[in-house]
Amino acid sequence: MAEKPIKLLFVDDEASIRMTLPPVLEKSGFEVRAAESVSDALFEINSRPFDVLISDLNIAEEGDGFLVTSAMRHVQPECVTFILTGYPAFETALQAIHNHVDDYLVKPVEIQALIRTLQEKMQNRTRPWAGKQRLAELLRRNAQQILSRVSMANGGTSKQKSTRMAEAKRPEPGLAMTNFLNGLIRQLESNSDTLNGSLLRAAPEQSKKWMKANLSPADLARGFWELEREVYRIVQENMGSLEIGALISDLRRFTGGLHTLMEKSLEPYSLRPPAPGRRKPSAKGIPRKRRL
Repeated sequence: MAEKPIKLLFVDDEASIRMTLPPVLEKSGFEVRAAESVSDALFEINSRPFDVLISDLNIAEEGDGFLVTSAMRHVQPECVTFILTGYPAFETALQAIHNHVDDYLVKPVEIQALIRTLQEKMQNRTRPWAGKQRLAELLRRNAQQILSRVSMANGGTSKQKSTRMAEAKRPEPGLAMTNFLNGLIRQLESNSDTLNGSLLRAAPEQSKKWMKANLSPADLARGFWELEREVYRIVQENMGSLEIGALISDLRRFTGGLHTLMEKSLEPYSLRPPAPGRRKPSAKGIPRKRRL
């Protein structure tokens, strides 16, 4: 009974390489599918099973190969993954690649050496990323620690807190920031580029409460900046436990959602009436003259 051919997905945006390498691999017993873009690769990954993936590191953008290998790990975790790079001198980058894919290959590839490497990896499959977590899981586990360092989650600065608590019942900025962080985590878990509509509507409503508590736009912006800073601190401290291939896209989603929430929260401030004692400008924008 003949052995099943090894099914290989080759991803590279250079047409010349896609035309030359797959036929050579097919002569050595591989069944090869070629893709020229990330979207084509994702279609292939979700359409048919593969034993091996070879992806160029930089496809349309730098690091696109990580998106492809990450997708393959999630959809077909038993597939052996390789990154193809033309820059072996970048030792740090190569170490990161080596930790999150099965191996890397350096251009130009020597065919027989490539085939030997593929066969060896197929015989001794390892998963160096086993147990790695996504950003959403990390943030959910450390949410309380993150919020404990954000002034907006604790009522503002110590001076602002004491003043507000003495004047009136304290609002709940901590609850609002907790809801914002949980909403961002849910966005990451769903791999969505857009925030939930109810969360976007809640941001300006919550901001009106902060305005009544005399929080300034600077206070609000500082709170969002502190939240972003603390998330990046947690990421830096736990880098070794994270899936590096998915981290770039996860951080992009998180910061995009966070900045959108801040913009929505600042909208009511632009509609706030002038402070008492400030002269209202005339229709032409010129202050009215006082009558003598």
